[in-house]
Amino acid sequence: MGKKFSVGAAVSIAAVTAAITVSVTYVYAMNSFNSKVADINERQAMYQKLSEIDQKARQDYIGSIDENNLKDGICAGYVAGLGDSHAQYLSTQKYKEYLAANGAKSIGVGIKTVQDEDGNMEVTEVMPTSPAEEAGLKKGDVIVSMDGKEIARITYGDALNKLDGTAGTKVTLGVLRPNTQSGESSAGAVAESLTFTITRAEYTDRTITYAMINGNTAYLKISEFTEDTLTNFSTALNKLIGEKACGMVVDLRDNPGGSVESAAKVLDLLLPAGNTVSSRDKSGNVTVEYTSKTGAVELPVSVIMNQSTYGAAEIFAADIRDFKKGMLVGEQTAGYGTKDEAVPLSDGSAMILSVAEYLTVGGSPFQGTGIQPEIRKSLTEPQKSLLKRNQLPFAEDPQIQAGVTALIRQGAAVQQVPGAESSEPAASAGE
Repeated sequence: MGKKFSVGAAVSIAAVTAAITVSVTYVYAMNSFNSKVADINERQAMYQKLSEIDQKARQDYIGSIDENNLKDGICAGYVAGLGDSHAQYLSTQKYKEYLAANGAKSIGVGIKTVQDEDGNMEVTEVMPTSPAEEAGLKKGDVIVSMDGKEIARITYGDALNKLDGTAGTKVTLGVLRPNTQSGESSAGAVAESLTFTITRAEYTDRTITYAMINGNTAYLKISEFTEDTLTNFSTALNKLIGEKACGMVVDLRDNPGGSVESAAKVLDLLLPAGNTVSSRDKSGNVTVEYTSKTGAVELPVSVIMNQSTYGAAEIFAADIRDFKKGMLVGEQTAGYGTKDEAVPLSDGSAMILSVAEYLTVGGSPFQGTGIQPEIRKSLTEPQKSLLKRNQLPFAEDPQIQAGVTALIRQGAAVQQVPGAESSEPAASAGE
């Protein structure tokens, strides 16, 4: 039999409930208010300190102040203070250059380089029909100066950035070309000193190289994901499939990432239907950005990666693993898993901010942790040096051969098992 409550008791309970509700609401409101006040006070303190610095500088600094440089410096300092290594402030001019660099075509000299032991720029690849090729620059040339300044003094990184630029502008390169004629070794050869004045222009950055290795295994190296990668990858893959490839090794070593959209399009060729790229924002909202359709290449896959495999390339590797399409070989990747966007500002400048983190198919972020290989294999320092210069033969590359072994584990009928002697063709190149 149920208990009966008097009207007075019911009124009392309702009053107590209302009082508790009001109290909880009040406490929450006060906490929220105090938090906002503290935030406002912190901002006010920051503005006051900046005002104090500005006042002291204008009062005592003996040099002249460029107001535009000062404004850009303040903005750059704020973004740097976020503590995000991916974030940066772009002045109006830098933002224009950023937009140009992210267009369909690259604009610049058209070479790839590595830093040699003296801090100079060793040319490892010259893009076909590029300004560098037309000027006569060759693979193996060593750039020691740029516009009359030694590379070692202006630093390799700054020199690398100056290779690209506005179409029609010129750059003068001082070059040492090793003389390897008459059977001389490059170590004992006398270098020829040359000067090239090159006009920057549009060129096509080659991102796909391919070959048939170990008899009947497709090898495709993706140096970066760009707008043209899908077309060139598809063309190369179809050619190798036509030559009866039993499986494919996809090389993502030293891939800086590039376009996530491009990576998703290549994944669409290889994977069955499903979500391939997802991100999570500050509020915890998950957005599916790209999916793959039904239909996939039937060949088994192994992906080679290293500590310089970044961003879009890490997403690619994780998807191949999580869709159980193939195996990952090599080393842990860089762990660059944030979605970075260029946010335009009112005066034509911009800032690049990390606005979300990318997730694996299983829902895990990889920012700061990277993607782990299933078969761990490293290179020696001499092998790494040869790899950077595109001089490490397929048969002598432990990571490539481990990738072939991974295909065998997946059932691929490889003709030349790793370790057996073989003669392999040089890599072909996609445009």
